[in-house]
This record gives sequence, structure tokens and C-alpha cells, in this order.
Amino acid sequence: MDDAALLTAAALHVAGMGPRRLALLRDVYGTLAAAVAGAERGAPAPSGFPSALFRALPGSLDRARAARELTVARHTGVEVLCWDDARYPAPLWYAPEPPPPLLYLQGALPATFAVTAPRVRAAAVVGTRRATGRGLALARELAGALARLDVTVVSGLALGIDGAAHVGALEAEGSTVAVLGGGHAHLHPPSHRPLAKRLLAAGGALVSEHAPDVHPQPHAFPLRNRIVSGLSRLIVIVEAGIRSGTNSTAEYASAQHRDVFACPGRLGDPSVAGTLALIRDGALVLTELEDVLFRFRAEPGDPAYAADRKPLPARRPPAALGLSAADAGVLQVLYGVDEATLDALGLALRAGAADLAPRLTRLELRGLIARTASGRYRLAAGERERRAQLDLALAAEKGGA
Repeated sequence: MDDAALLTAAALHVAGMGPRRLALLRDVYGTLAAAVAGAERGAPAPSGFPSALFRALPGSLDRARAARELTVARHTGVEVLCWDDARYPAPLWYAPEPPPPLLYLQGALPATFAVTAPRVRAAAVVGTRRATGRGLALARELAGALARLDVTVVSGLALGIDGAAHVGALEAEGSTVAVLGGGHAHLHPPSHRPLAKRLLAAGGALVSEHAPDVHPQPHAFPLRNRIVSGLSRLIVIVEAGIRSGTNSTAEYASAQHRDVFACPGRLGDPSVAGTLALIRDGALVLTELEDVLFRFRAEPGDPAYAADRKPLPARRPPAALGLSAADAGVLQVLYGVDEATLDALGLALRAGAADLAPRLTRLELRGLIARTASGRYRLAAGERERRAQLDLALAAEKGGA
């Protein structure tokens, strides 16, 4: 991606703009740079975005400070990815909440995170820092088995289960990604710095939503778990106490429509009290490694293949797909009617004409919608049939699952 787009995203991030508001700007304008340009020329604020804040947007950006932060990151060997970067992990967009606007990356992300990947071949293996010997061995064995199936193992580089998972993947000469709770210059725990170096040397990656010089804070570790689960097709919680921070991974995974597996254990054992509670609340029981492995081993024609191919319900697709959630909403409305006026679309989408106009223009230019002689809007020829076929395919996959 071009440096100007990254600099704009970094400046907005430095200015304290949160993911939700940034996602709103991006949904309406296509890119963050286009949103800032719109504010500069006096365009109206998107629906739901404070008008005064939108007008003040261009003057509030400290591009010099953002440039310094980007330079510092690069000098420490850390790349910065923003939403408009084609390398930004596509699975993070398949969640109810928008993902971090910036990701700091050291190493290389596997191809399974690309928009063009047919399915996500990644699994999170996580658990308590106070793991038992049994739990450490199981995490290592499971991660190794996944890695041998060319599945990327995702975890948090923490002591205990997380570290064992990374080691298991490395021993199997597989791919593994660690999500950090702080910046790359302050790896936590310090004792895992050799493991991080080994992970990078093997072609893995260290990912964080924090700039390299940010020290890890207690509240950041539960938050990073949404990235751990967001990158993964499914999550396995090997061991967790009743108050383990790992339980937040299960909560995020559920909201992100990921399957959650939990390993059972002995009643009364505090090291598995959390996993037993998760099973009680609906997590899948891991009785043997094959419970997880078959999800990635399946081939076309196998019942498991349909389940693994089941698409994740995207709320905001990545920019590289070329269609924002706001644009997709227009198509969804028109799919249910023959044609609609601008006012009718505005009522259905709860959007004003100023917000709708750029959406309609983009969709028209892409040939997805057309305008009738009377000024109404309808799906372009063939688009309704294509969407109907897609609905049938998805219904069939659900039935097969």
C-alpha cells in the first residue's frame, strides 16, 4: 500500500480515534484517506459520526508525530499494517467489532490469513500460565499435530500452555504466530525472548496492536485475546482456572463465531475448573486430538469439509474485497425488492442522502446496481440470480454441517 494511506491511518490512530469511528469513516468513504479528504472539502459527516469532530478531523492530525512512530517501528524491524494494506489479516474482519486499525508485525504472516485464502487454516491453542505437566504435554502434542497438517498455531507467547503450544509447532517444523500484549521492544515474559527469536527464525510472526515502545499493561492481555481468536478457525483451551484470563478468549471466540474446544479434567482440580465451566456453558469437549484435527484434514466429499468451508459471517469485509458493510447493506435491501427510490433506501438503511450517494455511485460503477429511467435503483442484470445461487449454496452448507 502507499505510504500516504498508512500515514493517514497512523495519524488518526495517534489522534485517539477508536476502531468503531474509524470503521464508520471507512465504510462510507472506502478508505480513511478518502474520509479525511472529504472532511477537508467540507463533505457532510457520516451518519452517526459527530459533525463537529468530522469537520475538525484534518486539523487534528499530527502527521509528523505519526511519521516518527512509523519510523521508529521500522528501525526496530517491525512493519506496520493498516486496514487498507492487502497483507492485513482478513480473518480479523469476520467479527462483530472492527479490528485494530493498525497492526505491528515482526516476521511473516502465513498465506492462510490472506483475503484470497480458500479457508482459514489456523487454530489457537491457549490456556493458563499455571499449567500442569499433563496440560503442557497436551498443548505441545496438539500444536505439533496441527502444524504437521500445515495448520498455523496461534497463541499468546505467555508462560504455561501458550509457550508449550508455540514450542510444539516449532518442533514439528510448522508455522506459529504469537500475539503480544505489549510492544515488540518489551516482550513479556522476558524469559520467552529466546522462544520469540526461535519463532521468528522459523518463519513465524509476532503481532501486536501496540507500537514497539509500549510496555505491556495488565488490561492489555485480555484484549489481545480477541486477536488470538480472531486469527483462528477454532480455539482449543487446554487448561484454565475459574478466573483465568484465557476465559476471555472463549468469550471473544463465541462473539466471532469460532468453535471453542475445552479439555476436560478431574473434578475438583483447580487447573481445569475454568475449562469445565466452559464445557458446562456449551464449549465442545475435546476427548481426543482427532476432534480438532479432522476439521483440517477433511477433503471435499467428507461431512467435515462442509463444516470447515462454512463461511464466517462477516460484518465488515476487508478493503481488498472491495465491498464495505455499508455498500453490502444497499445490495441486501435491493435484493428484497424490485426497485427502490433514494428515499426508500434511506429509510431502510437509516441513512441520509449524503451518506447514500457515494455508496450508490460505487455500486453503480462496479456494475452491481443500475438506475432506472424514473431515477429508482435496482440490482443490475444477473446480480439477483447470483445472490440467489449464493443463498442456496450457503443453505446447503448449513444443512451439510
